[in-house]
Amino acid sequence: MKEAEAEEQQEFSYQQRLKAAVHYTVGCLCNEVALDKEVQFSKQTIAAISEVTFRQCEHFAKDLEMFARWVEKPSLF
Repeated sequence: MKEAEAEEQQEFSYQQRLKAAVHYTVGCLCNEVALDKEVQFSKQTIAAISEVTFRQCEHFAKDLEMFARWVEKPSLF
């Protein structure tokens, strides 16, 4: 039971680090655009873009995993 909890905690920690990395990268990209286009991005906007990006990457990962499983199945023909 404790092993499952420890594994769940580790997965949560890993996910939080990934979210932080995405947020940092989105912030850097927004800063570049802000300097180039002379616009401002609020912290809320950067957070929203980060969250949407992270969720989209989760969808891509699940789709890729399903595709990989489909490719691995032996052909019936």
